[in-house]
Amino acid sequence: MHQTVATSRTALLAAALAAAMALAQPAIAAETAVELAPVDVANLYIKTIINHDEASVAQLNAYLRPTRLAGQQSAEYASYSGLKETDAIFPAKTGKLIADLFPAAMRAAVTPAAEQLAANVIAAMNGAACQATKAAPVTVENGMQTAAVSFECQVVKVPVAWAPAAQQLAKSGCKVEQCKAGLQKIAATYTSSPKQTWRAVFAVSREKNSEAWRNDFARETFDEIWEYL
Repeated sequence: MHQTVATSRTALLAAALAAAMALAQPAIAAETAVELAPVDVANLYIKTIINHDEASVAQLNAYLRPTRLAGQQSAEYASYSGLKETDAIFPAKTGKLIADLFPAAMRAAVTPAAEQLAANVIAAMNGAACQATKAAPVTVENGMQTAAVSFECQVVKVPVAWAPAAQQLAKSGCKVEQCKAGLQKIAATYTSSPKQTWRAVFAVSREKNSEAWRNDFARETFDEIWEYL
C-alpha cells in the first residue's frame, strides 16, 4: 500500500511539474521574442564586454540565442564565468609582464607592486561608466538593416598609460625600492586621476525584422578603450 501511495505521489508530482513547465513555455517564448531597440542592444554589449555585468551577460545571451542557433552558432554569446576568470588572472599574468621589464635580480621584489598596478588597470577598465546615447536612422543595404549607435564612456585619465609608464621606469636605472615606489605611484593614478569622456560608435545589424540586432565583431570596437588606459 505504501508503495502504491508513493508511486501515486510521484506521478502527481511529475504531472504537476509537466503542467508548470507547459504553462511556463509561453512566458519563455515571449521573453526571447521581445524586441529590443538598437540602443538597448548596444547597452547590453557594452555592459557585457566592458563591465562584465552578470545580468547583462544573461540578458544578451537570451536575446541573441535564437538567432545564433538559427545560424548554427553556439547558443551562448558570452560566458560570465569566463569573463570573471579572465579578470582574475589578469593581475598575475600582466604583473609578470611588467616585472619582467626590470632586471632579473629585482623581479621578485617588484612583482607585488606590478600585480597591484595590473589589478588597478583592469578595475579601471571594468569600472568605466558607459552609456549608449542615440541611434542613427536605420539604413538598409542588400537586405541588411544597420543602426549606428553613439555611446560614451567616462574613463580614468591617467598622466601616462601603464605600459609606457612601466617601460620608462624600468629603463630609468631605479634601485629596488625606487622601482617599487614608482610602480605604486603609477598604480595610484588609476584610482585618483580625473575622468575623461571617450566617445565612439557601435553598429548593430540584422538581416530582417524578425532577427536580433547583433555585432559579431563587437570586441574590436570596445578594445579601443585600452588606448585610454
